[in-house]
Amino acid sequence: MPKTTRRYYFAARNEKTPHGYTISFVNIPHAQAVGVIYEETVYYSYRVLADFLAHLPADEAALTAYTLTQLPASEEPNVFYSLVSVTPDFNPHKMTTDFTLPQAPPAEIRRRAAQLAGLIAPASHRIAQ
Repeated sequence: MPKTTRRYYFAARNEKTPHGYTISFVNIPHAQAVGVIYEETVYYSYRVLADFLAHLPADEAALTAYTLTQLPASEEPNVFYSLVSVTPDFNPHKMTTDFTLPQAPPAEIRRRAAQLAGLIAPASHRIAQ
């Protein structure tokens, strides 16, 4: 049987801005990270989330009140949503981000994945269209 670890999931709104990125948590007001490159912003968002969670009362209900309940749909071309997975110790070094793509035909999945990759790739790695 595979080893499993309990995880909590939080919805994150990722926005590419003219100066970098902003990541905020859908169910956590005022929890936001800003950075110049995407990877940097993700790390800052993990630290913000860990700090927020560490200050919650030590009961399951307080924690689950902020976990994922729904994932908003985005029509904005520079915004996408992801899921941040958190272990019970709230260690930001164990957090991971999963990108979400809706079920669709393979061509649509490829198109959306390419759009997502274009939003998070550093300018030096982008391919000219």
